[in-house]
This record gives sequence, C-alpha cells and structure tokens, in this order.
Amino acid sequence: MISYLLSDAKFWTAIAFVIFLLATFRPIKSILIKNLDDKIKSIKENIGEAEKVKEDAEKLLIGVNENEKKLGDMISEINQNAKSKIEFIKNEMTEKLKQKTNRHKELTELKIKQLEQEAITEIKDMTAHLTIEVVKNIFKSKLDDKVQDTLLQSSLKDLSSYSKN
Repeated sequence: MISYLLSDAKFWTAIAFVIFLLATFRPIKSILIKNLDDKIKSIKENIGEAEKVKEDAEKLLIGVNENEKKLGDMISEINQNAKSKIEFIKNEMTEKLKQKTNRHKELTELKIKQLEQEAITEIKDMTAHLTIEVVKNIFKSKLDDKVQDTLLQSSLKDLSSYSKN
C-alpha cells in the first residue's frame, strides 16, 4: 500500500500541499500575528483616546454644572437686587408723591387764605363805598349844600389820611 501511495499523484499533491502549508505557515502566521497585534494596538489606542475624550467630557460636564450653579446664583442675586431696587424706587416715589401732595395742599390752603383776605378786603371796600353813598344821600336829602360840602371835604381828608396809614 505504501508503494501504491508513493506512485499516486494525489498523494504527492497532498504531501506538497502539506509542505506548502508548513512552509508558508510561519510567515503567514507572523504576518497574521503582526496584523492582529497592529489591530490590537490600534484598538487600544482608540480606547485610550476614547477614555481621554470621556475624561475631558466629564471635566467639561463638571465645569458646565459649576457654571450653571454659579449662573443660577447670579440670577438669584440679580433678582434680589432688582426686587430691592424696585422696593426702594417704590418707597421713594411714594415719599415724593406725599411731599408733592403736601405742597399742593399747602399751596391750596394759602390760596384759600388769600381769597378769604381778598373777599374780606372787597367786602370792607364795598361796605365803605356803600356807607359813603348812603351817608351822601342822607346828607343831600337832610343838609344844605354848604354844610354838605364842608362835611364832605372833611370826611375825604379823614378818609385819605386813614387809607395812607
């Protein structure tokens, strides 16, 4: 059977194939291992870069969260300042309104007093004028012309001296 195998072309083809495989196995194996090692190295580098990106993203997230908290605090502070300023302005405007109202009240009271004084003066003037007219009419009807002129002149002098004082 061995002689049959040695003479068979299929046997020698199989042997040549096995020898070919054995001869090419080491270089192919080293090429495959090298390619796999390169792939592993590349994957490890990608993983390392991904971890760096992850760490950077986490740092950025922490920074963003801190900034968000600071921003929230700043917004609260601004709101508080705005509320206090609004309250201050409200109080100031209320005070100014009170002062303005008091000034208007004082001016109105002063005008009322002036009008009262003017009315009193006008009443006195009118009373004096009417009294003079009544006295003139009484004198005209009851006294003669000479006595009337003398009394009238004397009264006018007295009146002008009173009005000057």
